[in-house]
Amino acid sequence: MGLFDKKYCDICGEKIGLLGNRKLEDGNMCKDCAKKLSPFFSDRRSSTVDEIKQQLAYREQNKQVLAGFSPMFTFGEDDKIYIDPMKQSFVVSRRNPGSWSDENPDVIPISSVTGCNLRVDEDREEIYTQGKDGERVSYNPPRYKFTYDFYIDIKVNNPYFDEITARLNDSDVEGMGTMEYNRYQQTAQQVINNLTQNGNAGMNNGFNQPMNNGYNQPMNNGYNQPMNNAYNQPMNNGYNQPMNSGYNQPMNNGYNQQPAYGQPVQPQAPVSQAWVCPACNATNEGGRFCMACGTPRG
Repeated sequence: MGLFDKKYCDICGEKIGLLGNRKLEDGNMCKDCAKKLSPFFSDRRSSTVDEIKQQLAYREQNKQVLAGFSPMFTFGEDDKIYIDPMKQSFVVSRRNPGSWSDENPDVIPISSVTGCNLRVDEDREEIYTQGKDGERVSYNPPRYKFTYDFYIDIKVNNPYFDEITARLNDSDVEGMGTMEYNRYQQTAQQVINNLTQNGNAGMNNGFNQPMNNGYNQPMNNGYNQPMNNAYNQPMNNGYNQPMNSGYNQPMNNGYNQQPAYGQPVQPQAPVSQAWVCPACNATNEGGRFCMACGTPRG
């Protein structure tokens, strides 16, 4: 086959135009199919045709999930992090929700986040002064202008990518410790709190909510909580509690006798209820009729 022989997409079957081929490990893909892949996917060249087809099926399912995604919180100005607390999922995109159809950003469950960190990249640019002849001259010692970019690196458990990087600021942030610098630091911490169990927010229904078994939360068998058999609780057979067969308690001897202190109780013999049938001489234990012949008791 020649260098300029026509190729066909192994995904959709369409003819691939000039400069439109996207090489796969075992085939070719057109640029239209390549656009449908996840924006966070970067391993195309080492992917097989079958793997790409599986991802495109996943991406079609993502469209349906994205249709039900309703973000309540938005963080960032360049890349935006949209969070839906009801669905416990998030989306990272530079676009607004109304223009997501073409991009189809991945809807990612918060439960799949394995790590979330702030990364601040510093860039310095030397500041010069003007010499006697108008030339640019360095200060002594040299002076620099420092600018910063704030990135959130989100580690996720996904079959097609394992990390998402979002740039929070849309322009360079000048000066460490400035109001703008601190504002992006706070924004980054809010993202971390909402996507992980770090900080003051939990992953399950987080957003500045106390965590289960966290501080200032009542805990089972914790301090300031009533405990089974704990102090200040009535205990079985404890002090100030009536005890079975104890003093000042009626004894269970069947005769409503009250024992004297230090004196043993002499139980009385029960009165016999036996009688002999006058008809058949059978002995009966109580009752009004003979158990042998039915004759009434005399």
